[in-house]
Amino acid sequence: MFALDWICACLVRSMAFVLLCLAAPGLGAENDVAASATPAPLVLEGLGRATAPIDGPWQFHTGDDLAWASAGLDDRKWERIEVGKPWEAQGHYGHTGFAWYRRHLVIPAGQAKDWQLALFVGGVDSAYEVYWNGAFVGRVGRVPPDPVWYIAKPEPGAVGSSQPAGVFRLGAPQSGVLAIRAWMAPLVLFSPPAGGGLLSVPRAGSMEAVTGLGMAASNRWILGNQFNLLVVVLSSIIGVLALLTWLRNRERTMLFWLALAMFSPGELFFTGGGGIPGLTPFRVSYGLIGVVIGLHDTALWFLLLALLGLNGQKQLVRWTRIFAITEVGFDVLDGVLQLFDWSRGHAHFFLLGDLAFTALPVLLEFWGLVLVFAALRKRQDAARWMLAISALLVELMQAVDDTTGIGWRWRTHWTFDAHLRTTLFAIGGSQVSAYDIGDVLLLISIIYVAWKYSGEQSQRQILMEQEFRSAQELQQLLIPEALPELPGYAVSSAYRPAQEVGGDFFQLMALANGGALLVIGDVSGKGLPAAMAVALIVGAIRSTAETSDDPAAMLATLNRRLHGRLRGGFATCLAMRLEPKGNCVIANAGHLPPFLNGEEVELPAALPLGLMPDADYETAELRMDGGDRLTLYTDGLLEARNAAGELFGFERIAAFLAVARGAPEVADAAQAFGQDDDITVLTLTFAGA
Repeated sequence: MFALDWICACLVRSMAFVLLCLAAPGLGAENDVAASATPAPLVLEGLGRATAPIDGPWQFHTGDDLAWASAGLDDRKWERIEVGKPWEAQGHYGHTGFAWYRRHLVIPAGQAKDWQLALFVGGVDSAYEVYWNGAFVGRVGRVPPDPVWYIAKPEPGAVGSSQPAGVFRLGAPQSGVLAIRAWMAPLVLFSPPAGGGLLSVPRAGSMEAVTGLGMAASNRWILGNQFNLLVVVLSSIIGVLALLTWLRNRERTMLFWLALAMFSPGELFFTGGGGIPGLTPFRVSYGLIGVVIGLHDTALWFLLLALLGLNGQKQLVRWTRIFAITEVGFDVLDGVLQLFDWSRGHAHFFLLGDLAFTALPVLLEFWGLVLVFAALRKRQDAARWMLAISALLVELMQAVDDTTGIGWRWRTHWTFDAHLRTTLFAIGGSQVSAYDIGDVLLLISIIYVAWKYSGEQSQRQILMEQEFRSAQELQQLLIPEALPELPGYAVSSAYRPAQEVGGDFFQLMALANGGALLVIGDVSGKGLPAAMAVALIVGAIRSTAETSDDPAAMLATLNRRLHGRLRGGFATCLAMRLEPKGNCVIANAGHLPPFLNGEEVELPAALPLGLMPDADYETAELRMDGGDRLTLYTDGLLEARNAAGELFGFERIAAFLAVARGAPEVADAAQAFGQDDDITVLTLTFAGA
């Protein structure tokens, strides 16, 4: 595993290199553009049912002054700029904050007056307000002091509005001055190379025609994203089914990771990272995207460990846990930065923090490649080969996307991501790229391998149930249901295992002189291993009883036989020889003492069986008179626990046994109180000599 350690160390140490290569850049100074005369007003002909673009040169000025909305403002000294492309690409690189656009419009007087003039503004980076002849008519998002903006543009639906976002009613058709107060948010690590301002050409027309433009923009967005929407819906359905199945069986952790991996694409899509415009504010979206990607990476890593049979490689699992906690932790810290309003100033501190908390998670995305390469060294079937290859492609593309995205704005000239996002073909208007193909292949691979894995697990479960049934049948043979008749004694028993099979045992064997040997005990642990230990102990008891009826000698022999054979466990045991006239000889190996008529019998303390090979055991004698009742039990009776966490306890046992009760009645009372462990109870009532 030296190579694995080397890879892990390289991933951690590479953060220093990234911090050096991607140091926060100095923002370029705004270029001074020579002032020019006010361009001629734009004449809008043929409006009504048609719309016209408001293109050509606009007057432009950085800064902010609400007086700039006035129709009578002298803007002749303002610079001229084009709309439809960001202001950073037109001499104002690095400028964030406010800037104003103004355009003088002329509507010929001869046009009909039975319609309402309206405006459609497409994408603007980041939020904006629209003014017509000095009057405020609407906005998308909010500009400072309490800014709200969105991660995707243009917005197909305005928040709190019944009409499409970007559609504004200007009133009766008339000439005037259109002013747009635009605000660009401070830069983030994944900002595009150029931004700010009007990213599309506004259009004017009647309210009906402009509303149609807004609805058409919405329809184009839906049509262009229907392929991604289908993938998100299918992933979400699978995630819900996997989560519900996991809730029914928490031991199948693979289903939990599958659910988390399937939910992540939907979360990315609906927080804005996948392109849903105007749904979630930028600060929420940007704060959640890193966390969602981190959870998706974590889920995919653990899913690959399970589905590719890598859970047995402890060092690989350990590093996966470390990197998963590290990536999600850094992503959460990056999201916490969004709790502060860095639009008021000191935005460079956010940019540095964004870099510090993002660089390492981006590098850790390559860990998925390590897992896939580890799986390639193992013998896999065709389905798992498909999963490994598709996961390799998707993890590689995701890592390249985020790595190149960091340097997108900072002029690293990495072009791999652009090639991967190139449209390969279209399906019903949806453009499909290499990223989309990789996601679909991974989705299909995960579904198929998870289905196959679940089938394998179900088959193992069936085999385990068959083994439990076999162990249960064996234990029914070992735990006597019909007790031998003992002259002078009335015997009753109750055995209540907590699971399908239990770790309690007892044996009652008649002796030739009319007496009997009674052995009761409890094996540490539960389930099938405890049941197998019971089978071993019962066989040893019966073979030992053939050569000796001395309880202490029996326990010593059992202890030697069991030492080293219980896999680090032990067994408590109490052995007793009953005489026909009521005399009893008892030896104890760490078991709970019996009760005689509701009073606990004092016995010498001793170690349980299987701990030390040379342990000594002593005997004690007990005399039973006519009507006396002796009750033997295992710790499941004592440790019965109710819903409030209260134990059945010694006091409740003593009070309960002070009245003559048979073993089934005692066991039923403990079960009703709250069974937590195997319960075994035996009662012996002496009728007299």
